[in-house]
Amino acid sequence: MKGVSDRLLGNLDPMQRCSVIFADLSREDFTEANRLADTAPSGTYVAGDFYYPFTRAMLVAALARGDIEQATASEWAARCFWSTRLHSEGQKDEALDILWDAAQCHRTRARSLWSAYSQAVREVGMDPGEVMQAMGGLSKLAQDTIDGAGDNAADDALTLYAAMLSP
Repeated sequence: MKGVSDRLLGNLDPMQRCSVIFADLSREDFTEANRLADTAPSGTYVAGDFYYPFTRAMLVAALARGDIEQATASEWAARCFWSTRLHSEGQKDEALDILWDAAQCHRTRARSLWSAYSQAVREVGMDPGEVMQAMGGLSKLAQDTIDGAGDNAADDALTLYAAMLSP
């Protein structure tokens, strides 16, 4: 859009402007992207006093939810591979310890993510559980992972796997 006058750039609607700015940024033309942003019409907007913290809390919860669900999925994928290897290769399979350790690492990551999210939300005076529930909550599996922060959680899982594999 080089060579286009600022007056014409002021006629772009918000979606057109956004699209053109992304195109400029993808080409690493930061000067033109800044020019487009600077020529945007501005206005005064009115919103409730809760809007900014509400929006930020929801965005943080969405990000945390995605990260926690991904860590939980990775944990259980490793546990499923562990179970399959135990069943097919037997207890002498060298991959068993690696898969079990990977599952534990992902479980620790999910709990760490929840802890960080909780701390950030509490610091601004909100309840992390309520904010997460407002976003639809965590899956049952992820919720169980972060709720069962006791050290015996791995033993419970091991008992479950043993029961699943027994004839």
